Amino acid sequence: MATMLIKHLTFSLSLLVFVFFAFTVADAMPIKDMYAFCKDTNDVNFCLKYIGTDIRILAARDLHDVLVIAISQCQIQLTNATKQINKVRQKFSGPIGTRRLYFCGKYYNLASALFQKAYEEAQEEGLESIAQFSAVDGSHYMIKCEDEWKNNGPIQKSPLIFYYTNVVKLLSIIHVIIEKMYG
Repeated sequence: MATMLIKHLTFSLSLLVFVFFAFTVADAMPIKDMYAFCKDTNDVNFCLKYIGTDIRILAARDLHDVLVIAISQCQIQLTNATKQINKVRQKFSGPIGTRRLYFCGKYYNLASALFQKAYEEAQEEGLESIAQFSAVDGSHYMIKCEDEWKNNGPIQKSPLIFYYTNVVKLLSIIHVIIEKMYG
């Protein structure tokens, strides 16, 4: 287990270093700053994977740009979750599963609209903390979807938990960004 973790850490850091040296932009955040930033988050590996290896990080000049990337990564998770809903429809084709997927589809559409709003707000200087509130509001709809798998029938593991968990981790990164910006 420890060996796999070390390999994963080494791979993530190696990929980040490769991407940095292969495509460095003059005004970009230095790699040491990106790594230091990720060390301040709850999950360094997750941060390096979703933020540190995002190709847009090469042009990121400051935390404002990192915030835009983090919110964009939330949108990617929502898009992937929506695709997952369509993939699992046959597995949950009974009346309870169909209802749960229906509501999750609705909730994820509402969440997506709020994350789009957050993305637009994050692009504007001075609206970063408002963007964080919009993103958190979006995540509340994701929670409603997760609750669907616990209520009104037998408790089941949500087929969207992976995406929800990723958004929660991204929200914690967004929180760190806002703290560093306005701290």
